Amino acid sequence: MDPILRKNFSYLFLLQNINYIIPLLLLPYLTRVLGADNFGKIAFAQAFVAYFLILTEFGFNNSATQEIVKVRQDRDALSRVFWSTTYAKLFFASVSLVLFLLLLSVIPKLGQMYLLLLIAFVTVPSSVLFPTWLFLGLEKMSWITWLNGIPKIGVLIFTFLLVREKTDFTLALLIQVAGTFTSAIACAILIAWQKTIRFHLPYREDIKSAIVESWHFFASGVATNIYTTTNTVVLGFFSSDAIVGIFSASEKIIRAIIALFSSMYQVTFPRINSYYHESKEQALIFAGKVLKVTAVITLLTGIFLLIAAPVIVKIMFGVPQYNETIIIMRLSSFLPFFAICNGVLAVNLLFTFGLKRYLTRIVGAGGIFSILLIVPAVLFFQARGVAIVATLTEMLISVLLLYVLKKHRIKIIL
Repeated sequence: MDPILRKNFSYLFLLQNINYIIPLLLLPYLTRVLGADNFGKIAFAQAFVAYFLILTEFGFNNSATQEIVKVRQDRDALSRVFWSTTYAKLFFASVSLVLFLLLLSVIPKLGQMYLLLLIAFVTVPSSVLFPTWLFLGLEKMSWITWLNGIPKIGVLIFTFLLVREKTDFTLALLIQVAGTFTSAIACAILIAWQKTIRFHLPYREDIKSAIVESWHFFASGVATNIYTTTNTVVLGFFSSDAIVGIFSASEKIIRAIIALFSSMYQVTFPRINSYYHESKEQALIFAGKVLKVTAVITLLTGIFLLIAAPVIVKIMFGVPQYNETIIIMRLSSFLPFFAICNGVLAVNLLFTFGLKRYLTRIVGAGGIFSILLIVPAVLFFQARGVAIVATLTEMLISVLLLYVLKKHRIKIIL
């Protein structure tokens, strides 16, 4: 691994640690202080707002990253990509706000928790102000590591200081959202101060082009959301807040692991794109190395979760109310293995080799599979059903990804 790639991977890995280990440090505290029911309310609010976050991001973290890689030596072209993408995100954030307020007004369950949902929605404008895709494309991961890390530490401190009662669940979410928004504001200030980007009022055609180029990424993101955060939303509508809290206790650990190891394909994505333009064989060799390391690490992680679930739950949550979380965690133990390997196959291979249209179909099939099973799974098996459906869906996507790669004779060189 060359020095630049190693440096970027180190920073992104550190960033993922900060973004998810700090919340994991808070998890035992919040689950004990708030109880499963109020913790479940926060989880539901975050899962519901995730729909609007996906609409606002619209897959730009992948498509715009590719564009930045192509033009990063040309400041004017870089500025055009930046502003076209930012204005597109601003448009989608506005659409999200209208849809969000409409749903709050017509769905009684949402109206009953409008304050919590409004607080959670602040992550949407934060996404507009924080261009992760810019830093990924420029391969300057150190910038966003510090911009994210320092506010997250503040979240940790203020949560321990201020969240003391079961009724403080709204305050707990507010502190988390404030940390994200602070990072976004600091990022905007840094970009202006660094003068990396010149102001450029984008043409309508440029904004439209940015949206069109990102459509396949967005569609795959929507389909992915159907079998990830939608599980929590469906569970929230068809069961109690306490059940949502019990499921989310395990889910946050599993998703933290997935997000942590997703740095394996996020940070290597720009580099594989560069290799691809030089030599397809070189790109395949590099992708094979990434997949091999990823598969071994996540498989060992899954075995550890399967065996150590009782100990993890006891240490993290401690109270008998979360005993069911042990079973849910065991049912989800190999979810990181399939999810991360799928990420490597999809992002590093399908996107790079111009097969992104197939990813939309693949994750769409996974989404339909999940939709067909999730409601009966929740009705009959509650949170256990959600964990089973999530794992089966990722397994199906793995099979479909490998089939497409084989069909197009893209052989990973391990």
